[in-house]
Amino acid sequence: MTDTPAAASPHCDDPHDHTGHDHPPTGADLVRDLVKGLSIQALLIPALAVVLIMAILPFAPLSPLPLLLGFALGGTQLLSLVATSLFVARTRKQLAVNPGLLAVRSVVDEVLRVAAVLLAVLLWPADISSNLGMWVGAGCALVWLILATAQTVTTRQRIARPGDWSKEAISTLLSQRVGARSTVIMRLLDVTGTVMFQVGATILVIFSPVLVIGTAVLSIGTGLSTLVLQRRAPADRARSPWAYAPFALGLLTLVLASLGLLAF
Repeated sequence: MTDTPAAASPHCDDPHDHTGHDHPPTGADLVRDLVKGLSIQALLIPALAVVLIMAILPFAPLSPLPLLLGFALGGTQLLSLVATSLFVARTRKQLAVNPGLLAVRSVVDEVLRVAAVLLAVLLWPADISSNLGMWVGAGCALVWLILATAQTVTTRQRIARPGDWSKEAISTLLSQRVGARSTVIMRLLDVTGTVMFQVGATILVIFSPVLVIGTAVLSIGTGLSTLVLQRRAPADRARSPWAYAPFALGLLTLVLASLGLLAF
């Protein structure tokens, strides 16, 4: 796959390799690289779901139903996102980059998480609370993984199929000098960060509902990093430290949850 071209030797054996050229890839090159990258991404995201399931199996509660409760939590969070998007579309589009609205949605998501874990403890009092939190969080993360997979497959099909949408998307990427490699890698990092955050935050909240304050702050921080990134030129986003903030905050949340598991 190609990325932003860099100055190098003008000699290259592969006519499609733009690494050593001072000119950007063509539209056909970008389409080919995006289709290849998105195809790989469409396999890696479900693989991440399999790894997640394998990781939580040793901590299985007495019933698999907490996983379904996690699906319900992820579904309500998704509905919250859709409702927010519809509200923005029908009022002012500038609200899409409003930190206040982002903070409200993050708080709502974390309140829903607290409700889910309290319900889990109430329904399955005989289970170890940390195991319940792990399975509820995993179910929530699986919802976002399913959504990410569906989005990846749909985008790949639309890119590969000639049409107005594909032409406009490729034209935008070319004009903004955004490479296929950076696009795919950053998306994978975002998805992985989301999985780690959902699992880690749910474990933390089931330890103590008061910790929802911390998970809400981490969630808001993830959203704010995205808003900051959107204000940068598309070609510069992959090189910005803000691009890695969602992954880093997700990892931090999971590490804190792991330390809690070891302590308790």
